[in-house]
Order: sequence, then structure tokens, then C-alpha cells
Amino acid sequence: MGDFLIAYGSQTGQAETIAKSVKEKSELIGLAPRLFTLDENEKKFNLNEEKLCVIIVSSTGDGDAPDNAARFVRRINRRTLPEDFLKSLEFVVLGLGDSNYSSYQLIPRKIDKQLANLGAKRLFECGEADDQVGLELVVEPWIDRLFKTLGAKFEIAAERMNAITESPNIKLNQVKSEEEKKALLEKRLHDEESDDEGKVGVQGVEMLIPQHFDYPEISLLKGSATLSADENLRVPIAPQPFIVSSVSHKKLPVTLKLEWQNACKMPGVVTKPFEVLVVAAGFVTDPFSMKIKTKRMITIDFGDHAPSLQYEPGDAIYFCVPNPAAEVNFILKRCGVLSIADQQCELSIDPKTEKINAQIPGHVHKTTTLRHMFTTCLDIRRSPGRPLIRVLAESTTDPSEKRRLLELCSAQGMKDFTDSVRTPGVSLADMLFAFPNVKPPVDRLIELLPRLIPRPYSMSSYENRRARLIYSEMEFPATDGRRHPRKGLATDWLNSLKIGDTVEVLRKEPARFRLPPLGMPKNSAGALSLLMIGPGTGVSVFLSFLHFLRKLKIDSPADFKEDVPRILFFGCRDATVDSIYMNELEQFLAEGILSDLIVCESEQKGERVQDGLRKHLEKVRPFLEPSENAKIFICGDAKGMSKDVWQCFADIVAGDREIADLDAKKKLMDLKKTDQYIEDVWG
Repeated sequence: MGDFLIAYGSQTGQAETIAKSVKEKSELIGLAPRLFTLDENEKKFNLNEEKLCVIIVSSTGDGDAPDNAARFVRRINRRTLPEDFLKSLEFVVLGLGDSNYSSYQLIPRKIDKQLANLGAKRLFECGEADDQVGLELVVEPWIDRLFKTLGAKFEIAAERMNAITESPNIKLNQVKSEEEKKALLEKRLHDEESDDEGKVGVQGVEMLIPQHFDYPEISLLKGSATLSADENLRVPIAPQPFIVSSVSHKKLPVTLKLEWQNACKMPGVVTKPFEVLVVAAGFVTDPFSMKIKTKRMITIDFGDHAPSLQYEPGDAIYFCVPNPAAEVNFILKRCGVLSIADQQCELSIDPKTEKINAQIPGHVHKTTTLRHMFTTCLDIRRSPGRPLIRVLAESTTDPSEKRRLLELCSAQGMKDFTDSVRTPGVSLADMLFAFPNVKPPVDRLIELLPRLIPRPYSMSSYENRRARLIYSEMEFPATDGRRHPRKGLATDWLNSLKIGDTVEVLRKEPARFRLPPLGMPKNSAGALSLLMIGPGTGVSVFLSFLHFLRKLKIDSPADFKEDVPRILFFGCRDATVDSIYMNELEQFLAEGILSDLIVCESEQKGERVQDGLRKHLEKVRPFLEPSENAKIFICGDAKGMSKDVWQCFADIVAGDREIADLDAKKKLMDLKKTDQYIEDVWG
């Protein structure tokens, strides 16, 4: 009774988290779902033998399937499959994507369409959640609709369905007058002032210190009058607790080596972590310029691990980035466990848990320390999700704090959650500063905090033993509910590295953004026409391309075709202050490695890369015709640039062929399908 399949494809863990939440809720109402990755089809399940399947899948920035769904996508698109292959299947798809990318929802739509083509029947239309505006705006209603559908299909009684939501009549200190509002604000300020964790910390321990922040009338702390007075909040039930930690008086044995994240597999990673040496670090732009983001470089030496870390132009490498000590200490202190954070800790499943098939997360060691977990395994910087906020609501002694936290995770408070938590990137520490009476049990954080994902960086060099990487500093001021100024998690850590330091890295699985493209002989790159578009640090990967081509020209001159166009459009604000490695680029031009170097200065000349493309139509047009010997590579920030360049190309195609915009974009999609148009963009 109630057996069905939940299958997911996830690159960063968000689709997996949603899939696991759907499974847990299904079990609460008496169903018996099975959970697998999509790529486990034909191994642990056979889709053509299933009756009902719920699919939750993301689409990566370059339009590829997640690594644990790529095989599935290939297999369901085999031409040999009969049209009624999935005639017995009912299905529904939830897609996660980011509308900054031109390939938005490409994989979820492809799966949804192909399953229907093979005879499967949709339960309802594919949900398309957009990370640009807030996944939860689509995810939550989609899940509600899914459970209404499941409830009807499996004839689940209404009282049983209530197991996944709280009583609809939650009445907790609704704010109804200006006097009450003023009193609550004064109490919160008093609580914050008396919160010594954010003031004096602990002697001899690095501690995160918040800045004073005057929250506006509608903010993280307080919603609209309508929401504050709502007596019928629809609040999800808190996730079932299932982990018990036991801390002894002993330290971890010196002989116990804790492998990075318990050697747990991760999509897209093809090696174990290797220790490498930092041999260079420095600025590549003026660090004192107020006009631009500071950009830096770091060079690492692979040493004896070089054979395992060999890379090709376009490849990236993952850095195992830890959480900052001060932030970790603050959270552990608020949980009441800072004094025992360095002692041996054993994790086990609570024998009293009601969670079905409870398991300790694979990326966490069963024998460890709390400090190790919160430093290397758990993501404390990502904005808390609504399940975690639901648990925070149970962890405060203050009724007004509980009320507001319940609002933020309620159905009615979805917009408040997006505006006050997700969009500004409020962290767990920011939440704890805002709600000083919240003291979460550390076990609940271990259960609910997501995995800390390593950060990928593309190489800007081409050497056997070394790799140079270039990055932009990310800055986040103390505004919009963020209580301490900070840089990006990886930025802060990379900036702290010095020559002689050792760091852990992992090799990233090769993607389509590569020279030569996957499946082509190395020497064939010398005959390819290349149109490379790289604003900002997006140009760094093309430096790797050009170093490779120089080596090819020296080692195998017959394979390097002098008359082939190799054009680079480099975008910057002002070439006098942020032209990254311009000397190298000009040298490549002088040597004939580049045929054209076109610099587009947005601030000095009002020219962005898409303006440069329009200005040089005679150079660009040939690349928009189907060809096995031409490639368009685009690398850089997805916010605006990727979509603007895509639209620029669509305008050129539409104008040249006198066709509609939609038809022009279909022709560009054809170039994508044949890997003639390849992107590596980030949000």
C-alpha cells in the first residue's frame, strides 16, 4: 500500500534535500516511497516497471544534467525505445533552475517531455522553481499539490493528512497594537544587549562580533500587520529528530585520521582530496581602487600528486574550504557546547526516533568532534531553510521570537522568508543574532544543516605540476539583516593563504567547457575557429586555452593552423585598473596565438561585450552558422551577461535571416546541442 518511486538529480544538494523531505512527509501519512538518484535507473529500479514516479531534478548552468542524472537522460532518449515504453507510468517533475542562465530548466523540461513521449502520463504539469527569485515560491505550492494528489490517489483520510502540518489554529502572541510592537522591540533590544555571546565572547577564543543594526519596520524581526495578526498560520510540522551525539572527556586519538567529509562521494568529484602547496598569491588588480572588485590570484603546486591532478584547458579544481573559526565558535557557544567542542564525539541514531530508515549523513563521521563537523562538514553560511527555521522556533524561550519564526516558515509567510532570509543571504549566525533567545540543540543542527560544498575554480594556466587560479573578491556589507560584514566564504579563506601553506583540493569531473572538447584529439584544437567571450574573471579560463595553444604551436607546429580565427572579447570596466593579465593577452596576440583581442570597457567607453559583438559583426557571423570546426565559448557572471550575450546572438541571427526572435533562439539551441555554443557561467 502506498508504494511509489522518488528519483532525483542533484548537483549542489538542493534537489536531494527536497526529495528527502518529500519522502519523509510521505512516510508520515503512511506511504512507502523508495528514494534513488535518477542514475540508479536500471540498477536499483526500472522506470518501465514503475506505476508512479516523482522526479525532482536541477539543471546546471551550462545546461547539462546533474552528474547523478546524466546517464538517465541519455538512456531515456535512446532512439530504440518504443513509444509505449512507459505506458504504465504516471509521473510528475519538479525542476530547479536559475533564470540567469540561457539554459534555464533545460533538463527538467527535457525529462518531462521525453517521459510523455514514451507513453507516461503526467499527474500534473512540471513545476519550474527559479533560484533567482526564490525556489520556495514554486517548490512549496508544488509540494502541497503533490500531497493533495497523493492523498486522493491512495485514498488517505483527512486526519492522516494532517500529520504533515501543524494545527491550523496557531495563536501565539499576535501583535495587535502599536504599544505591543514597541514593547516587543524594546525587549528584543534588551535581549540582544544582554547577549554576551555577541559582545565579549570567551577569553582566548576567536568569536564572531555583530554590528548594531536597526531593523526596519518590516524586516526579519517583524512582518506586516496582516501576517502578525493572522490567527491561522499554516505551519509545517518540525522534522523528526533522529541523531544523538555523545561527547566524552577524551580527546580524539592522535592516530585517528579524519578523512575529508568522511570520504563521502560527491557528484562531479573524481578524486579523493590531495594536499597541495601554495607557491604564489597576490593581487592582479589594484586593491585600493574603489571602482572595481578586487581580483587576486593563487598558484598551487601538486607535488607528488601531479599525476592524479592532471588537467586540460577549461578544467576546474575544487578547494576544500572550511568555515571561519569565529563563526563556528559563536554557533557552538549558542548551542551550549563550545567548552566540549574539541572532545571526542560519537554520533548514533536515537532509538526512540519516529523517523523511518533514519541514517547519519554520509558526509559526517560517526566518531569526530563537534568543531570538526561544524568547520569542515556542515554549511553554516547558507541561508537557513524553512525546516531549520521551524526547529529554531522550538528552540526559543521567547513567545514573540517563536511567533515570528513560525511566520517565516508558514505558508502565509513565504514572501517574508524570501525577502528577509533568502534574498539577502542571511546566515545561521545572523538568525541567532536577530533572535537572541534561540538556543538550538546541536544535534538538530547536525541533522538539518546542508553539506558544505567545496568551491570550484577554473585554471588559468597550463602546466604539469602547477595551476594558477584567479578570483574576484565577494563583499557583503552588514545590511539587510546581515549582522557582520563579510566576504564570500571562499574569498575570505583564499585571501588568508600564504606561500608555504598546504590546502586540500579535489579534481573536478571534466565538463563540456574544454579545449579541445571532450572526445576530440588534443591536436585538433589547433584547427578550431574560436570565439571566446570573457568579461571580468571570466577571461581567466581563456588564458589556460591560450597557454595550451602556445604549447601546441611549439610542440606540433603542423597542427597549429595560422589562418584560423581565434577571437577573444574581454570585458572590463576600465582597462587601466581591471584589465587582468593584459600583458599576457597582448603577448598571445603578438605571437599569433590570438588573431583578435577586442577589449570592451563598460565604464570608460560604455561598451559591454555584447556591444563589442554587434560592433564586429563580420567576425562574429561565421560562428553562428553550424560547423564542426567552430566553437563559441562564454565564461563569466550569469547575472545579466549570459542572458544579454544570448539575446545579442539571437538578435544577430534574427536580423540576418529575417526570422522571429523565438526561431532565432531555436537555432542557437541547435548550436548548444552540438556543443558549438558552450557556456561556463555562475550566479
